[in-house]
Amino acid sequence: MERKMSIRVLLSHKHKTISEGIASVLKNHRDIELVGMANDDEGTRLLCEQTMPHVIVLGVNPQVKADLDMTRWLAIHHPQQHIVALTADCDRSSIIQMLDAGAKAYVSTTSSMEEIMQGIRASALGRVYLCQGAATAMLDSYRRGKSSSAIGRGVLGDRESQVLRLIADGYSSKEIARNLQIAPSTVEVHRRNIMRKIGLHKVADLTRYAIRNQMVAI
Repeated sequence: MERKMSIRVLLSHKHKTISEGIASVLKNHRDIELVGMANDDEGTRLLCEQTMPHVIVLGVNPQVKADLDMTRWLAIHHPQQHIVALTADCDRSSIIQMLDAGAKAYVSTTSSMEEIMQGIRASALGRVYLCQGAATAMLDSYRRGKSSSAIGRGVLGDRESQVLRLIADGYSSKEIARNLQIAPSTVEVHRRNIMRKIGLHKVADLTRYAIRNQMVAI
């Protein structure tokens, strides 16, 4: 792959050993360009401005307010730079907190490097990604009846649910139309109906709704 098509990645983690280990692997992938490494919030903010990465791999603890605040700050001030949350926690509450804060992908520190790479590549495309551990945690929560999947879901028709899943996966209206073999104008009608029925209007909010309600293929 040509350099100009590379995914520009900023790696931010407080633990140098973890950063260096991930960096050594990233440098071996031709579709990845590691544009910077930071070990604190100030350095991360500065490098975001200087390097303009496509993806930020951000080491976080969802239970620490400062880490959540940092994630929110990046999501607000650099919305085009998608966040891969890298964390030791892999429970439903932590996953939802990070996605609500603005992370696009969620990867556990116990995940394989291949899962980290998948998270980076999915995020670069604007798509949601949960590592296997996070996906399993969400599924287990659903099976235990703790998911809110029944709330609001019944009000959506089958086609609306299909459209919402594709929106959450990062597809544009034209791509959804091709995928479902319907007119783009019909997709727009479905989008408006979905927003009206569940009371959400931003794509990020719709994505989080779909994840909370187990509607995204992960």
